[in-house]
Amino acid sequence: METIQGKTLEEWIESETSFKKVSLWGQSTEFVPVICSTILGDGLQLVYLGSTGQRPLYWLIRIDSETDINADDFDHEQLICTVEDDFGRHPGCILDEVEFEKHRSDIRYDLEGYDSFEEYEADCDYPHLWWDGGHWGLVVNFGDGEIGE
Repeated sequence: METIQGKTLEEWIESETSFKKVSLWGQSTEFVPVICSTILGDGLQLVYLGSTGQRPLYWLIRIDSETDINADDFDHEQLICTVEDDFGRHPGCILDEVEFEKHRSDIRYDLEGYDSFEEYEADCDYPHLWWDGGHWGLVVNFGDGEIGE
């Protein structure tokens, strides 16, 4: 299958990685979705991954067209790890500078790798992933012609 709805996979990717204005609970956000450079399997299925704490932002991943992302045994960890490998892990940025300094030695906050608040704050920006639960879904599958909702 060379095109779906008149677009090649490359055109789907170009469209999905273009500037977006999205909204969550009436709050607008503008961003450009990123796509992982790592391709899993044949890469003919384009899916998204979104984390609860970073809604409505999301990441795109190309995975094998035979992978059933809706199956009970689907391992979403492979999506999480792919995004983290490509874009880095978000530390769950809930601290301001004063709280950062106060909790630097507290293991519950996982601040061990940060020498300064500036380093911590830089890792808080998208596209770093903060996985605190989330969702994933289909954009398009060039293996079976299916399109996400």
